[in-house]
Amino acid sequence: MQAGYKAHQVQVTGRFNDYARISDEADRKEHVFHFCPECGSQVFYTEPSEPDLVVVSIGSFADPSFPPPTESGYDSRRHPWVRLPESISRYAPELWDPARPLIEAGKYSEAAELGCELIKAHPEQAFLYYNTACCESLAGRTGDAVDHLRLAIDKWDGFREMAMNDSDFDAVRDEPAFAELTGR
Repeated sequence: MQAGYKAHQVQVTGRFNDYARISDEADRKEHVFHFCPECGSQVFYTEPSEPDLVVVSIGSFADPSFPPPTESGYDSRRHPWVRLPESISRYAPELWDPARPLIEAGKYSEAAELGCELIKAHPEQAFLYYNTACCESLAGRTGDAVDHLRLAIDKWDGFREMAMNDSDFDAVRDEPAFAELTGR
């Protein structure tokens, strides 16, 4: 369990040791883990490519009144015996990893088809609808792109603003249905 903060919101005092590693995710980002030299516990981590981010391990606060979690990241990797309250949103960005090589190769239609399969398997994952809509737009599948974008926005309104500035939607930007969805 961890909490992310802007760098100016965190004051680190005391000593710590670092361990850096490259993520096994598609982005291959470097993460620097900072450990207590006395007990070996991970206290916080940073990402050199995102200097304004500091992620603190909740246990470092020793505060039983700390707010409960709101989101489960990498939820597809969660052990099945770990039960989460319904109030926690589940986010599993790694589910999109199989589509990344297709997108990089410009195979947008194939990526969109894979996205539709992923949606069937994980209908609760809002970002799958958004990413699939992006691929459909890039593949010239206007109606499908708008439909999936609508479903994404229904699940999380933040996608509305993202879509307004996302170049993946340039091909559908002038469509009345897109303008209606994004408020343009």
